[in-house]
Amino acid sequence: FNTTGDKVAVGLSTVDGRVPVDGALSRHLTETIGDETNAYEYELNSEKFSLADFRENSENNVDLFSKAQKYGVFFRDWEKSDRYGNNNVRLASMGPRVNLKRKRKNGRNDYLIMGSNDYLGFSSHPEVLKAAKDAIDKYGFGSTGSPLTTGISDIHEQLSALLAQMFHKEKVILFNSGYAANLGTIAGLIQAQDLVVSDMIAHASIQDGMKMAQGASRFFKHNNVQHLDGLLEEHRKDYAGSLVVTEGVFSMDGDVAPLDEIVKVARKHKSRIMVDEAHSFGVIGATGLGGCEKYDVLDQVDIVMGTFSKISGSIGGFIATSNDVADWLYWLARSHMFSVSIPPSTAAATLKSLEIFNRDKSILQSLQANIKHFSNGLRSLGFDISQNHESAVLPAVIGDQEKLGIMNKHLMDAGVFVVPVPYPAVSRTKIRFRFTVIASHTTSDLDYALNVLESAMEKADFRPQKQGDKPKAA
Repeated sequence: FNTTGDKVAVGLSTVDGRVPVDGALSRHLTETIGDETNAYEYELNSEKFSLADFRENSENNVDLFSKAQKYGVFFRDWEKSDRYGNNNVRLASMGPRVNLKRKRKNGRNDYLIMGSNDYLGFSSHPEVLKAAKDAIDKYGFGSTGSPLTTGISDIHEQLSALLAQMFHKEKVILFNSGYAANLGTIAGLIQAQDLVVSDMIAHASIQDGMKMAQGASRFFKHNNVQHLDGLLEEHRKDYAGSLVVTEGVFSMDGDVAPLDEIVKVARKHKSRIMVDEAHSFGVIGATGLGGCEKYDVLDQVDIVMGTFSKISGSIGGFIATSNDVADWLYWLARSHMFSVSIPPSTAAATLKSLEIFNRDKSILQSLQANIKHFSNGLRSLGFDISQNHESAVLPAVIGDQEKLGIMNKHLMDAGVFVVPVPYPAVSRTKIRFRFTVIASHTTSDLDYALNVLESAMEKADFRPQKQGDKPKAA
């Protein structure tokens, strides 16, 4: 009751291990539902708040939309800031240099892109573009349905057959994204009596698949095979089926999973093995097939997941496995059954990309040379990059949100478009830039990005922490 005796509804923040009672939003409570609540009364400016404040605080307000109102105030202020480069809308352009709506300090809008997933540059390859255009002329713009209705063409069949041949598996089924492939496969296979165990920093699509699965989920410490062994030793006996899932290359750190050791442990405990090769297919391994090829375990891995967004700069995903598992997933992976197929033009462009990839390994060699050059450059600036770094993902850990913003503004003003990764996407001490290198970068491109990064470090008064240094608070 308020001072006049009227009833009012008051929201209270949930108190548990994830929600601090003294969180930044804990004093902002919505008392009523309706237009009389003015979200602009809250001081939710981007200097005082971050996305993490909204992720970490829970509200039990009467109005379901109250959290969105408060977030809207923050976001409209945040997107005006040029510290994080949030308005990165691409204008007509392709390849390693793109044009954005965002204007640089000097009025130009051209940028060297250092955050693309198009690792081999196929999204702008003339043969790939022609294949997509020809398919549109023959098949139309869309796939017109899901795989189980009208969404499969002979081009889809050709693409599946080629991938099965490349990965030495009996069958491949296509999904409209790598996210959908992981989600549908894990949720479709793991039933109530089963166990799924994954690396703790595996991609969100793997974690979300585990959430949707009916069975039990466990996580092992990142790339820690001993911990995986211990978890399976403790829990495997309590469940019928078991699946171990990991990435070949991890999407945020760019490191490679020790798949040879993981396979041994999984087999020891009679577990099936699934490897997400999204960031490794087209990048590592003797012929670029990924982590399974690198460790020569392709024949021992039961399920290989890959995407087309990295190998061909396209969209879509696939599962390569046995006939029986593929047939099961075709009908029981919900993200496959109830989603529209990739268009024939996308399948045709991806098919052409793979044909070029298989016949011309100089593109892969160019990518690998660029990775080596840029990783050496980051190391010379003091960043903790392994001498043997192999993937196209190269993190430059900053560990300070304010410095990240200062540096990103400097990079963007100088025409270097890279991805800043603030908390909570990574931990506070691991706030970073996520650089990605592509085959079509020139040495001059990479050297320019390194030079601008060095000047950004000076502007922000930043020096990378050495191994063993105590992390600074963000």
